[in-house]
Amino acid sequence: MLKKLFYLLMIFSFCVSESYSQENDFNKKFNIDLKSENFSTIGLKDKILSADTENTITEINQNTAKSKKSPGLALLFSLVLPGAGHFYLDRMDVGKYFLGADAAGWLGLVSMNIYGDAIQDDSRSYSSTHAAINDPNNKDDDFYKNIGSFNNVYEYNNDKLTRGEYSLLYNPQQNFWNWDNTDNRNFYESQRKKSERVYNNRIIFSSILIANRIVSGISAFFIANNAGKSSSALNISPELLYKDDLSFDGVKLNFNRNF
Repeated sequence: MLKKLFYLLMIFSFCVSESYSQENDFNKKFNIDLKSENFSTIGLKDKILSADTENTITEINQNTAKSKKSPGLALLFSLVLPGAGHFYLDRMDVGKYFLGADAAGWLGLVSMNIYGDAIQDDSRSYSSTHAAINDPNNKDDDFYKNIGSFNNVYEYNNDKLTRGEYSLLYNPQQNFWNWDNTDNRNFYESQRKKSERVYNNRIIFSSILIANRIVSGISAFFIANNAGKSSSALNISPELLYKDDLSFDGVKLNFNRNF
């Protein structure tokens, strides 16, 4: 009988000590002092909830920081490089169109310069061969324009004398030309005008580069200004238009509002 009573006391002591140990572990985990006057069930609940929601609060703070990016900086970045403001706002899904339009504009501008220079150089080399121009590398653009309208320097000077434009007369010793036939002069003139048309196309691409920066800046400003708001946001994206023969036909601006 005593032996059985001894075993029961041992089992009871073990259970009490184990329960106390678990309670201490729980208190240590949440920094709870049961003897403290400030202890309450509400405080215990807050500590448990704070341990479970710490990661969620961190994510909310990060998202709030992202939504506070400066609209002014987004505008400035896009004016310097279209799409840069959208990259700053983590919205390259919109910025990629502005960046692509800028690349296309620069490609077109450089291409027009190279193509125009090639046509101009060929036409001037042609005139040197068929118009007997002396020192062709030291002539200005007005000279090469005039040789396309007159067969030789004497014909040109007679026209200026008739008009009384004496200051425009050429010295035949310095600015001489004499076309071997009219057909070659007409061919030269057609090539010269072609180079001018190519150069004029640079205005189109220059306008695209300027307009793309303005529209990109406005788009980035609106996106930054509307970030984190429940109101709708206005997105602006350009679209290059082409004719059936794949020649450039203009730029279309798409305005999209998300609700």
